[in-house]
Amino acid sequence: MILGMRAVATALETRPFVGEEADLVRSIAEVVGLAHSGMEALDLADVLAPDATWTNDSLMAELVSALPDPAQRRDAAHCAMMVALMPLNPDESGLHAARWVAQGLGADNLTVREVEATVGSHAQLAEADLFRRFLSWKTGVPAHVVAARLGRGERAVATPPEQVDRVRRLLDTAPDGSVGRELARYYSDTGFNVPGSPGTMPLEVLGSHDVHHVLAAYDASPEDEVYLAAFTAANARTGGAEFLAFNMLQFHQGIKLGVFNPARTNLDPHAMAVAAERGAQTVVDLSSREWNWQSLLHLPLPEARAQVGIPGAGPVPEGGPWDIDHHRQWSGASA
Repeated sequence: MILGMRAVATALETRPFVGEEADLVRSIAEVVGLAHSGMEALDLADVLAPDATWTNDSLMAELVSALPDPAQRRDAAHCAMMVALMPLNPDESGLHAARWVAQGLGADNLTVREVEATVGSHAQLAEADLFRRFLSWKTGVPAHVVAARLGRGERAVATPPEQVDRVRRLLDTAPDGSVGRELARYYSDTGFNVPGSPGTMPLEVLGSHDVHHVLAAYDASPEDEVYLAAFTAANARTGGAEFLAFNMLQFHQGIKLGVFNPARTNLDPHAMAVAAERGAQTVVDLSSREWNWQSLLHLPLPEARAQVGIPGAGPVPEGGPWDIDHHRQWSGASA
């Protein structure tokens, strides 16, 4: 996986192993590679060496040999794309290398191809495709059905009002210290409404995502949205690449997708690496449509986190703020 990420950072060894993308590769190697020892650790050091050189054939042969499992290859393709999206401005050479990695591994490369088109000459069409695939992944509705509904000016999925009312009741009756009480505070701090309410995205799209914010302890700032996307993509058993691409383009590179306001924000490579590793280590697939997130709303927050297996502490401390303005203050970030 690290070798595939290096291939993107160097654009297939056509540029030095330096800069934001190289920093992300090294951060992920540091966070994920802590368990390496012996020859594996030496191999990792070789991969990260600034003066290491690989031919395309030897690089792909090593990747194919080291990643025999389809799930490993999918994850490697996702990580390759993440590296290509790390710069604040689009990196077309890196995206080309990420697509080359995905193709060579036989992994899905449709998302990275759409990302390439988004930063290229077919941006408007590609942005729509990415948004439709994001909605399809979240709802389970086929992408062509989503496209047809949006084309008619309809919602991709309509949330019955009684479902929204049920969530509101769960939040209103959630005890202190519970997931539901913290989620209610999240909505109060940010000014967001319960998904499925008039003027919001469907409950099927953002309901579980908002719970992810609370469980993983990432706030609503643009940078934390991206870190949460890295967490989610690493945790999801299927899909995830669409969500990661959507958020990195939307909240990092400032490319408007769908109904959300874009933002341009710098990302910390170590925070990205930690988010991805926390997601990979989380036991329950929090993006599965079979996961009943509403059943956690009355549980104490620490118990719920333990139940799904989220490791370590997120950036929002207990009782900390969920909104963007307070994020700037307590994190020491500049507005």
